[in-house]
Amino acid sequence: MISLASLRSSARSVLLGLAFATSVIVAFGFHVLAWTSGGMPDTLLRVLFHLVMLVGYGALWIVAVEHAERNRHGPARTFWALTLFALGATVASVLTLLVARPPAAPEGVDPELLLGFDLDSGTPIVLAAVFKMNALGLVKGIFAVVLLARLRLLVLVKRTRTSQRNWNLMLTMMAVSAIATAFTSAGSDTDRWQTVLLIAALVLMVVNSFRLSWIVSLSFRQKMTAAGLSLLLLLVLVAGLGVGADAVAAGAFAPGSHAYLEHFSYPLSSFFEQSILFGILYCSTTILSLLFHLPTTGDFQQRAGERAAMHSLAHQVGDVFDAARLHEAISRSPVDAGCAHAAWLTLHDEEATSLHPRPVHGHGVDVIRMEHVVDHDALYDQVAADRKPVVLEQAVADHRIKALPGDGIGSLVAAPLIARDRVLGVLFASKNVALGFERDEVETIALLAAQGALAIENSRLFKQQVERERLARELSIAREVQRRLLPQNLPDVPGVGLAAAWASAHEVGGDYYDFVRLDEHRLGLIVADVSGKGTSAAFYMAEMQGIFQSASRLAPSPTEFLTHANLALADSLERNVFITCIYGVLDTREETLVLGRAGHCPAASVHLAGGATFLRSGGMGLGLDRSDLFRRSLTESRIRLQPGDVFALYTDGVVESRNASQEEFGYDRLLAVLERNRHEDAHDIHDAVLKELSGFLGDKDYDDDMTLVVLKWHGITGSRPTTGRTGRKDRSGEVFSGAQSEPHALTATPTAPPR
Repeated sequence: MISLASLRSSARSVLLGLAFATSVIVAFGFHVLAWTSGGMPDTLLRVLFHLVMLVGYGALWIVAVEHAERNRHGPARTFWALTLFALGATVASVLTLLVARPPAAPEGVDPELLLGFDLDSGTPIVLAAVFKMNALGLVKGIFAVVLLARLRLLVLVKRTRTSQRNWNLMLTMMAVSAIATAFTSAGSDTDRWQTVLLIAALVLMVVNSFRLSWIVSLSFRQKMTAAGLSLLLLLVLVAGLGVGADAVAAGAFAPGSHAYLEHFSYPLSSFFEQSILFGILYCSTTILSLLFHLPTTGDFQQRAGERAAMHSLAHQVGDVFDAARLHEAISRSPVDAGCAHAAWLTLHDEEATSLHPRPVHGHGVDVIRMEHVVDHDALYDQVAADRKPVVLEQAVADHRIKALPGDGIGSLVAAPLIARDRVLGVLFASKNVALGFERDEVETIALLAAQGALAIENSRLFKQQVERERLARELSIAREVQRRLLPQNLPDVPGVGLAAAWASAHEVGGDYYDFVRLDEHRLGLIVADVSGKGTSAAFYMAEMQGIFQSASRLAPSPTEFLTHANLALADSLERNVFITCIYGVLDTREETLVLGRAGHCPAASVHLAGGATFLRSGGMGLGLDRSDLFRRSLTESRIRLQPGDVFALYTDGVVESRNASQEEFGYDRLLAVLERNRHEDAHDIHDAVLKELSGFLGDKDYDDDMTLVVLKWHGITGSRPTTGRTGRKDRSGEVFSGAQSEPHALTATPTAPPR
């Protein structure tokens, strides 16, 4: 589908083409009228003729400029295209003059009479003269427009407001000086005002002919090519279309073409001559400037190499997973920038196992050999102390360089790679001549080293970030696995209300709670805490879960279970790791609760009628002793249950949590909140403890893993409510922040036993 903008552009081009075509037809008709009438038309028709010519060639100028903007070429190609076009215009002029060519003028006869013009009025008296003047006017008018449109692109390279203004002033002055000759007869001399306008146009031509910014960016070969082509164009402009070719005298290259153009349109002839003059001036200044700039080509190429090296380093910053490519780019950069003949890079390894950097990559040099030739440690010490490049103008004379004359190390630069105030390494650059480094080259090498340090530091930071994200993903998976090791639903036990919550201080933790049905009327429950936090504690917690699910059924009594658990863990626990736990067996038929404690926090007990206490049975932590002492230290607490009794099993993350003032929550607060809410069910008591703990901590996170299990005995006469599970939002809301995890909370209400 053609867009509206494309239609408008096409319509505009068609209108401009029609305007120029109309001017060509009107010009031919005007001169045919002069030929048939035997005299030039009156002033009004001549004014209309010049206006139509102005509009037509103005339209041609717009088309030529737009075409040149769309089809930009390099300087050499521009000069080559203009040279071919100039040759074509010259050939077209010569062929046009060959049509009905007049004989040579005899002595005493005006040559213009033989060209077919009236001597007095300049009116064409033969049809051939009408054809020649219109054909030559069309050819040379088009060439003048194309020449200026193409040279305009070269003049306005790296354009500024001043250069744009000077070009527009020159073009305007050329047009004004040409229009000023509208009523001047062919062959007449210019008057004073026309001369002033021509001089002003000439001055602006000189100003614009020195707009040669495009020369600086050329290589030596490109400069030589552009100089040769501009010289060729200059010769064609002078010999083919210039003053020498426009002479009427016999023997000229294209005799009579100038006279035909003046009789066709004196303003067009004036504009054409000015265009050719500007082309000659621009080609001349181009040739001279190119010759003068040849010695500076090496400096510019070095600057171009520096920019390319910087661009390469900037590109390599994103290639953080390929350290070898990054090191290669950094070590190659001084050579690519034209500042050195060889270079190599030395770096600290990322683990910083050595005090000094070691060579990692070289360009144009054998880095293994350099380890024996250059004392990298000594140079590094000086570079690290000075924090600036060290320059050895005569490297072979320095005691730190063991090279011999002819080894390729005449002078050496050592530039530090500094990032975040740390010296990551040193970039070495060498030349095979003494006193080879200039000041700007040393500054460039230092800049390349700084850019390389930034790239290396970003690479390392990005790798660390990727590694942290990978670990975070793995910890997230481990956390989810650990959560699945905890009970997903609380057991439905007649006469018992249960509520439980678990939260880790980090992504995973070492706290553990669980339940197991020993038989129809007995329930085993456990709360354990692995010493330490994090992943190692989580692994031991998983091992404890397997032991609990298997050993509790084989040895249901607290003493027997804890003894078996201690033996099972004896070979797997490290010497500095132990596990505290409290294990209980609830018997609904006997209405008893038997607790065994292995170095764990004492269970809290609250009676319905009031009175709260801690159940402190004896025992040491699992893994602390692998002899019979462990079993002998164990004692059991046997409680006869009464309806309304409340028990809280917890880890030290509850009572040892500290607020902003470093005050512990403590055992007394725990007993107080339990006693205050003893008339509520297990779920509400559990919520009350967590709410009290949250208010105590304020905005502070848990210091340790936290587990809380609340059990309330309702007795065998309790009603049968529903069983459910509710979640508690964590205090931080962040999974990977290092704060405690989302509490894993479960609740269950008592069920009446069958009658």
